[in-house]
Amino acid sequence: MTNDARQVANWFVERFRKDGRSLSVMELLKLTYIAHGWHLEIFGTPLFENRIEAWRHGPVIPDVYNAFRSQGQDVREPVPGFARLGNESDIDLLEQVYGIYGEYNAYQLSDLTHVPGGPWHVTMEIGGPFTRIPDSVIKQHYVERRARLKRARSANVDG
Repeated sequence: MTNDARQVANWFVERFRKDGRSLSVMELLKLTYIAHGWHLEIFGTPLFENRIEAWRHGPVIPDVYNAFRSQGQDVREPVPGFARLGNESDIDLLEQVYGIYGEYNAYQLSDLTHVPGGPWHVTMEIGGPFTRIPDSVIKQHYVERRARLKRARSANVDG
């Protein structure tokens, strides 16, 4: 069973709040998107089924954007109406994403999601703004990212 992207976003809001921090809608969108990408790479299944679109400033999950944008600059509260995540493997993955990417600011996260040849870039070139970014394209990007990380790690060990 997959989650709703707003459940995943709520998890990030609560996790940041636990550490006494807030995050922007942009950071929330990027972290939710990145978690989805790694879930596709690791488990081969979507973390959520919500539509992801290529907007002018990057990949956006419209359901998450619309649910949180009214909070303004700093998102501090989860949106009501969504159950907490219950799948331990999903929560473990989100903890890892938080641990790796949680210190990145909005612009650093944006740089990660705007790489040339990445899902957002390719979708913008082919379909333009508001075109759906297919999970297959996101998954392939994260599979390639894992392979690059392994190669870099191997080169550092060997060198």
